[in-house]
Amino acid sequence: MSRENSSNGVLIGAIVGGAIGAISALLFAPKTGANLREELSNKFKAISEKTKDIATTVGHHTKEFAANVGQNTKDLTGSIKEEAGDLADHAKKSNQHVMDSLTSAKEEIKDDLAATGR
Repeated sequence: MSRENSSNGVLIGAIVGGAIGAISALLFAPKTGANLREELSNKFKAISEKTKDIATTVGHHTKEFAANVGQNTKDLTGSIKEEAGDLADHAKKSNQHVMDSLTSAKEEIKDDLAATGR
């Protein structure tokens, strides 16, 4: 077993053991039924509130993350479109340069053939 798995097992064991200990302490403490129920109810309410707070925080962070991802995607898409346009322009210019060079070479060959009488 790796050290990380062992550490995780110890942590989980400590959490579970602590929860069992807390529940046992509540159940075996010399309290009346009404006091025990009230204390359990208060603990449950506290846990519920904490869970709601965590869920709200996670929801807010998720919305912020989604907004950031959306904006970054939009920015990236714009950059890609711009670069693609620049590449297309460069390709057109290069193609025109090649065509001009071919036309010029063709004219030179015609002139050379005309000069030699062929």
